Amino acid sequence: MTDPAPSMNSSFKVSPRILDHLGISAYNSVKKCLAELATNAHDADATEVRIQLPDALGESAVIEVSDNGVGMSPGDIDEHYLLIGRDRRKEDGERTPGGRLVIGSKGIGKLAGFGIASRVEVTTWKDGIQSQVAIDRRVFDDLSTLSSCNFAILSAPTERSAGTTIRLSSLNPDLSLPDANSLRRHLYKSLPQRPDFRIFVNDVECTAEDVPGERYEISEDVPLLGTVTGFYVVTNTRQQNPGLAVRVRGRMVTEPSLFGLDTRAHGFFTAEKILGEVNVDTLDPEGAQSTRIRGLINTSRDGFLEDSPNVKSLEDWAREFLKRIIQGIDTKEQKRRSESLLNRPEIRQRLNQMPPHVRGIAQRVVGAVLVKLRNVEEEEAATLIEWIVRYYESNVLRELLKAIIAADASDIQKLSELINEWGAKQVNDVVAIISDQIQIISKLEQLIASEKAKEMEVHKFVESNLWLVREGLELWSSDRPLKTLLDGNLNDLYKDKANLRPDIVCRSRDGGSEAVILEFKKPSETVQMEHVTQAMQYDGLIQKHRPGMKLETFVVGRQYDAGVLASREKLDRAGLHLWSFHDILQRARLRFEQILKILGR
Repeated sequence: MTDPAPSMNSSFKVSPRILDHLGISAYNSVKKCLAELATNAHDADATEVRIQLPDALGESAVIEVSDNGVGMSPGDIDEHYLLIGRDRRKEDGERTPGGRLVIGSKGIGKLAGFGIASRVEVTTWKDGIQSQVAIDRRVFDDLSTLSSCNFAILSAPTERSAGTTIRLSSLNPDLSLPDANSLRRHLYKSLPQRPDFRIFVNDVECTAEDVPGERYEISEDVPLLGTVTGFYVVTNTRQQNPGLAVRVRGRMVTEPSLFGLDTRAHGFFTAEKILGEVNVDTLDPEGAQSTRIRGLINTSRDGFLEDSPNVKSLEDWAREFLKRIIQGIDTKEQKRRSESLLNRPEIRQRLNQMPPHVRGIAQRVVGAVLVKLRNVEEEEAATLIEWIVRYYESNVLRELLKAIIAADASDIQKLSELINEWGAKQVNDVVAIISDQIQIISKLEQLIASEKAKEMEVHKFVESNLWLVREGLELWSSDRPLKTLLDGNLNDLYKDKANLRPDIVCRSRDGGSEAVILEFKKPSETVQMEHVTQAMQYDGLIQKHRPGMKLETFVVGRQYDAGVLASREKLDRAGLHLWSFHDILQRARLRFEQILKILGR
């Protein structure tokens, strides 16, 4: 019978690769690394931390972090600094000798330098002794365990006051070196903000970033967390990273976040204008001995343990809190914007000139549309509101009814049903109106494409629906004195050439500062330069009687002589345009579709 194998004792052996996992992985950016080193200075009761950045990365580039904290003795370096994972709070208490609440907790912040550098040199002063230790990452490559490595701690007398300087060299060449200003903003936001703790980057102090807006304080009771305090600012402009940041023991743990809120579900870009922070010290409470509570913060202190009921309670509260304040701001902004837009002089004047029942409908439509325009800049919204007012000024429903009369018989039933449906809705949704308008344009496109289409049918339709060409036009016949004068001149100008006489002349409603001439040619007729010349003569006749008027002429046909097409660009610059019937309808369609796009439909 063989003897049983003898028992033996063993222990954990820590590979030098732990530096990669706890240093490089947790602190793989300059900002994270320097924030952690500044945290160590805070817990050393430093009143100043000074960081020097190199001008550029290179073999000789060095980052230096100096503080005037309590410093370390040779024994402190041996027993504390080189002890990875030391529980400082358990050994020394929750507060520093100066009375600060300790914000470090994992005992691995000393490894932060290895996240961006291969060599870390620590020089420290305490009680008249200067101590120095250098750790080169490369010395670990041939070691099986960290405990196999010995470090020389050099000591010498000094008259220098207490403090510590850490030099990071052999920097990772793949680093992205932040500019000094962005690092200052990050450090100011990340570290506790107290008058006896100042941080400088390249000799310039880190200070608060001025974010213009209205500030509001936060103080609410949250389940499992107690009272949560903080503030938020409704900023004047949209923020790149909006939301609430979370601080624990004064140190930022998470960057600003909207906690899953969909910014598109809220108007006026309000969600993107909220910026603030909350203090939740109960996620790492003073005096808590439970590692379960103290383990809620990630090792790199840039997030929380997601499955914790305490963390979920914070996230649920923050999401509902943000939703509540955003909805309140939206309601206030909706009222302000409505009043601002409707009281613009040009819009108010037009509304006041409408019959009361039409004005009431227009105002209701504007109100409904403004709700849909929450994520549109105010000037864009003003443009659309002006379009809606012009829409009702032109009595579009009456014009559409005329269009039905002029339409192909096969479409009358469908178009009539659309108009009846609009009447039932009292035209209270401009989106539905525009959508149906596009449907009508589609029907007319089919009509024009038909070989059976008659010139006069399309002529009458456009005359009854001048909005197809441009908003805000009316027939020139409303200017009776000029009509009489023009008619007399036209009879002479087009004597024996009645077939060349322009079909429609219209002007803008704003006092007639603009005029439009529309001349239709038969689909079967080729537009010749003679037609263009006659249209230009009519242009000159109007200019003679209305000098200074902006005038555009459209010769509408289906086919054009090659000589006419060759002059098209030159004619366009002179205000004479060659349009097909399809051009008219397509341009109208694009205009309406653009409005629907603005409305998110």
